[in-house]
Amino acid sequence: MKNRFWASGVAIVLVTIVVGAVLFGTRGFLARTDADDAAKKPAEAASRTTRIDGSPAITLDASRQKSAGLEVRQQTVVARRNELQALGTVLSLRELTALRTDLVTAKTQADAADAAAAASGADYRRLRTLRDQENDVSDKTLQAAEATWRADQAKASAAQAAANATKQTAIQQWGTELVRAATANAPMYVRLSAQQNVLVQVALPVDAAIGTAPATVRIRTPRDTSVSAQYVGAAARTDPRLQGASYFYAAAPDGLLPGASLTVFLPIGAETQGAVIPASAIVWWQGRAWVYTQHDGTHFVRRELPADQSTGDGWFVPQGFANSESIVVTGAQLLFSEELKAQTSSGEDTE
Repeated sequence: MKNRFWASGVAIVLVTIVVGAVLFGTRGFLARTDADDAAKKPAEAASRTTRIDGSPAITLDASRQKSAGLEVRQQTVVARRNELQALGTVLSLRELTALRTDLVTAKTQADAADAAAAASGADYRRLRTLRDQENDVSDKTLQAAEATWRADQAKASAAQAAANATKQTAIQQWGTELVRAATANAPMYVRLSAQQNVLVQVALPVDAAIGTAPATVRIRTPRDTSVSAQYVGAAARTDPRLQGASYFYAAAPDGLLPGASLTVFLPIGAETQGAVIPASAIVWWQGRAWVYTQHDGTHFVRRELPADQSTGDGWFVPQGFANSESIVVTGAQLLFSEELKAQTSSGEDTE
């Protein structure tokens, strides 16, 4: 009996030892596996990030590119002029319309006074001729005709002076070209008064010099779209915020309301060759603009865009930018997120 108990006890001890060893070995194995996996993650992340031509790059295989919906587009070379950024303000035409009424009224009165003076002058000369030829016109009649003529001349001079003063006041406010168009009721003014176009005053920075104002400028609307505007004339007053040269342009309404402040782009300088990168391709980081270019089938390089080349709806880059590599136009933000995660996992700093 004692031998039986002793054998059972030994068996239990052996089983306990074996089970413990198995459990310990399993936990050790799992711990080693977890440690290996943890060690592999930074290594895998590091393998997905590299540098090409001195710029940060990330690797993305074809399947990941497809699932991410990446779209690349070749750079298309276009001709473009540099642009100067200016401030635009949509103006109310109420004052101009009132001034046109004043101008027309003053001109009508001046014309009527001139006509009256011309008529009374002709009557006076007729009577004087009769007096000289037949002597049947009394001195009193001739003197009265002359007085009427002189009075009409004075009225005509006063009316013309008033018309000139009204015109000068209008020019001081709206410039020569716009006042001329308003006075003549020219087609350009008709479109403005019918609200088919809006009038935009474009003010340049005080230190900007462009020579001749461009015939067409580009306006960024509050809806972040662009419309073209046609030159109307030079403005006689500038915007006190900028105090530079100022011009009037007419544009399609496109939601532009009086009082709205706009960003206006004026083409300046000679044309240059380059490509326009759409806004969807641009990633902003640390206050700078970047794009991803496709270096090869799996590598995408993040490249900084040239400074001061914004076009309002994208970016203009010189011909040959990034060795003319295709641009990622859809999915750039996702690439940047992947790059950030990869570099964070590997402990690197994102440039």
